[in-house]
Amino acid sequence: MKKKKLKSNILYQRIEEALQQGTEVSIQVSQGGFFGIPVYLDSQYVELVNFYIPNEDDDDKDYQRTVWLIKLSEIIAVAYPMEMWTKDRFEQLLNQE
Repeated sequence: MKKKKLKSNILYQRIEEALQQGTEVSIQVSQGGFFGIPVYLDSQYVELVNFYIPNEDDDDKDYQRTVWLIKLSEIIAVAYPMEMWTKDRFEQLLNQE
């Protein structure tokens, strides 16, 4: 029981950090996954908003917004980018060692 409660506290903390920073997250549940920016969080649910903005080559030029309401107890994993690098910058970081 203690371990499950600790896991949910860490999960909540990570999603709350993403909510405060406006960081996009990817959430994995047993039936699939979701991604978006957290806009609401309480002790049971997180709400993610995902915007689809078509690029110039897309046939479908419509902008879309999807809102996901996800039960925290169903979440298996959460991922969010900490820092992004170009290939050149990543190679420079590796060559510094």
